[in-house]
Amino acid sequence: MADNMEFEVLVFKALNQEMAIGVEMVEIVIEKTEITPVPRAKKIIEGVINLRGKIVPVISLPMLLANESNTEYRKIIIAKVEDVEFGLMVDEVVGVMRVRNEELETNLGKMNTYGKKAKGLIKRDARLIVFLNLEEIVKEIIGSEVA
Repeated sequence: MADNMEFEVLVFKALNQEMAIGVEMVEIVIEKTEITPVPRAKKIIEGVINLRGKIVPVISLPMLLANESNTEYRKIIIAKVEDVEFGLMVDEVVGVMRVRNEELETNLGKMNTYGKKAKGLIKRDARLIVFLNLEEIVKEIIGSEVA
């Protein structure tokens, strides 16, 4: 019975591959906008944006996941985990996908290059989509436990 469970993810492209996060954590997707750098911030924090009067930190996924700098992005996904709201710089948003539990491979062993930052790999036809663990990513951003 548990194998028939489904969940929805927002699929996007970053680091030349498809990635996904749970739709329940997505607030909004916005176009590329000016990011104000924050002095002495962690390397993964690209800066902050003003979103409807709220200051929101923007995270560089390439820096977070691969220690690469990438200023060529087109969208910012605004996500919220617990009470922490932040933006993720991505190349392109593909769309929302409904995923069955059996399509999610969680036992990656040595193939898991992202460690706890990934919940697993979604296998759909010839596509392999990295399913990111936003709770772990937030822990790394703020340096403590959220959930």
